[in-house]
Amino acid sequence: MLDAYAALREPAAAAYGEWQRPVRPRIDLAWETSALAAGAGRTQAALEAEAEARGAAVDLGHVHGYGLQWLQPLAQITWPDGASVLYGPVTPGKVGLLIDEATGRAGAAAELALGVIAGERPGLPPIEAHPFLACEDERRLLARIGRSDPQSLDHYLASGGYHALARMIDRHHGAEAVRQLQGDAGLIGRGGAFFPAGVKWNFLAGAPDDERYLVCNADEGDPGAWVNRVLMEGDPHLIIEGMLIAAYATAAIHGFIYIRGEYPLAVERVREAIAQAEQAGLLGDNILGSDFSCSMEVIVGAGAYVCGEETGLIASIQDDRGMPRIKPPFPAQAGVFYKPTNVNNVETYANAALVLANGAEWYREQGTERNSGTKIFSFSGDIARTGFMELPWGTPLREVLTALGGATRSSGAPGELKAIQPGGPLAGYLPAAIADGLNLEKEDFAQHGTLIGAGGIVFVGEDANSIELNVMFSEFLEEESCGRCTSCHHGNQRMTEVFKRVLDGGGRAEDRYNLEQLGQALQYSNCVHGSASPTIMRNTLRYFSEEFDAHVAAADPELQGRGFLRFRIADQSDPRLESARLICPVDAIRGSPRGGYSLDDELCIRCGACYDLAPRGIARDDLVALATARAVT
Repeated sequence: MLDAYAALREPAAAAYGEWQRPVRPRIDLAWETSALAAGAGRTQAALEAEAEARGAAVDLGHVHGYGLQWLQPLAQITWPDGASVLYGPVTPGKVGLLIDEATGRAGAAAELALGVIAGERPGLPPIEAHPFLACEDERRLLARIGRSDPQSLDHYLASGGYHALARMIDRHHGAEAVRQLQGDAGLIGRGGAFFPAGVKWNFLAGAPDDERYLVCNADEGDPGAWVNRVLMEGDPHLIIEGMLIAAYATAAIHGFIYIRGEYPLAVERVREAIAQAEQAGLLGDNILGSDFSCSMEVIVGAGAYVCGEETGLIASIQDDRGMPRIKPPFPAQAGVFYKPTNVNNVETYANAALVLANGAEWYREQGTERNSGTKIFSFSGDIARTGFMELPWGTPLREVLTALGGATRSSGAPGELKAIQPGGPLAGYLPAAIADGLNLEKEDFAQHGTLIGAGGIVFVGEDANSIELNVMFSEFLEEESCGRCTSCHHGNQRMTEVFKRVLDGGGRAEDRYNLEQLGQALQYSNCVHGSASPTIMRNTLRYFSEEFDAHVAAADPELQGRGFLRFRIADQSDPRLESARLICPVDAIRGSPRGGYSLDDELCIRCGACYDLAPRGIARDDLVALATARAVT
C-alpha cells in the first residue's frame, strides 16, 4: 500500500514544486464564497481582460482566501523564486497594479500588500505578523489554506495528504488502536456537542450489524458561522481522508457528506475531490490495493436548519422529511436506513486525519488540559475586521477582539462592545462585561448559561437593540421548527409574538413571567432545537434586564423600540385636561384648571386614553423620532 501511495506522491510532488516555483509569475485570486460575495468574479474578469490586453507574461490561478475576509477580494502573486505575497482588497480598478507588480515593477501594488506567505520580499513582513493573525499559534487544519490549489489532488498528496491513510492500511493497524488514538488525543466533536470522537466510533464498531455508515454533518446553518465551509472549499481531501480513517476504524462501508444547499461551491469542490480520490484508487473498492473498501457521496440539503440535528439530517438523507427522531435508538444502533451510523462534524473528521498523521502527543501540544487541539472560529458583526482564524482552545476573547480591530457602531465607526452572540441562535447572548473575561473554551461559556457552539461568534455593538435581536432569532427559530413538537413550534410562535409586541411599544408587566414560562415549556421538546430555543431569551432577561424592562415601560429615549411613546402636557388651556386627569387609570396626571396640570412620566403606562380625550392638551412624542432628531442636530 505504501508503494502504491509513493507512486502517486512522486509525480504529485513534482507538480506541486512547479506550482510553488512557477516558470513565470502567477496571480492567484481567492476563489471561495466570501470572495465571490465581495466581487471576486468581477475582479477575475478585469484581471483576465487586463492581462490579455497587455500581453502580460503572467499566469492566473485560484487559491482559498487566507482568512482576512474584510479585505476580500484577496489575491496573491507567486514569483519563480518561490516568494508569494498576499494582496487585498483587489477590486477591478486595482488589477493593473497587481500585473505591474507581478511583471517586474517592484512596489507597484505596495498599497495592497498584506504580508509574505512564502519566501521573502524586501520590506514586507510575513503574513503571520499581521495584527489580525496575532492570536494564531500554528495553523494545522488551515495549513494548506492559501498555500495550495484546493482543487488539486496533487497538492494535497505532495503536502503529506493520504500518507496517514496509506500507513494505517499498510501496517495493518488494528481498528481498535486507531479508535484509541483518537481518544488518547482527546479529540472531541466540533459541531457543538463536544462528544469524544473515539467513544462515538466505539459505539459504531460495537454494532451487531455489518452494514454500517458514516455521515459527515456539513449542514452549517448558524448565522455568522462558516467554519465548515472554509475546509470544504479550501481543503476537501482532508475531510475525505478523515472519513476514510473513521471508516477503517469502525468497518463502515459508505459515507454520506451532507452539505447545506446554500453552499454550492463547497458541493462542487467536495464532489470533485471524491472523483479525484476514486480515480487515484484512494476511495472506493480495494483502496491502494488493499482489502479495505469504502465509497462516499455528497447529499445536498434543502435548507432546513433543523437538519443540523443528526437524526433530522439522517431522515433527510433517506428522502424523508427533515424531522429529528425521538431517541433512543441512537444513530449507532439505528441511523441511515435504520442501520448503524456514525455522525461527526466536518472539522471533527478533518482533525482525525491530523491525529493519525502526527500522533496524540502532538495534538495535545495545542489547547488546554481540558480541551486539546485547535478550533477554527469565524468572526463577524460589529467589528473592524471580519474573518476566520485557527486558535488553540483557551485563547482569551479579549485578545481576539483586539486582533479584530475592536468593536464598531452600526455605522462602522469605532465603538464599544455591547455583547457577543456565540454559536448561533440556540447558543446564547452575553454582555461585554462577561465576554471580556472569557476564554474560548466550552466550560467558560457554559458557566454563564451559553454554548460556544460550532465556532461562529457574532460581535454586537453598543447601538444594537437586544430586543430587536431577540425578535430576529425567535422568528428564525419559529420558522425553522420542524413542527413535530407543539412545545417547540407554538412556544417559539408565542415567544416571537411577545418580543414583537414589546419592541412595538406594547409591553406588559406580565411579559417577563410569560417568557419564563415559555422557556420551561420548551424544555419538553424532542430535540435541541426546541430545548435550546429560549437560551438567548433567558440571557437577555438575566443580563439585559434593565433594557428589557425599559422596553416594556417604553420609557428610555436612548433605546430604539419602534413603538416607544411619551405623553406630556402641551396646552394648559385645553378644557378637556380635567377629564383626562379623571380618566387616567394610574393617576399620572396631577393638578387643576387653576394651578395647571403635570404628567408623571414614571407613573404613565402609555395607554393613550388621555391623548384620545384631550389631543390638544396632551402631546404624544415618538421617542425614536426624538432620538433621530437629536442625532441629526
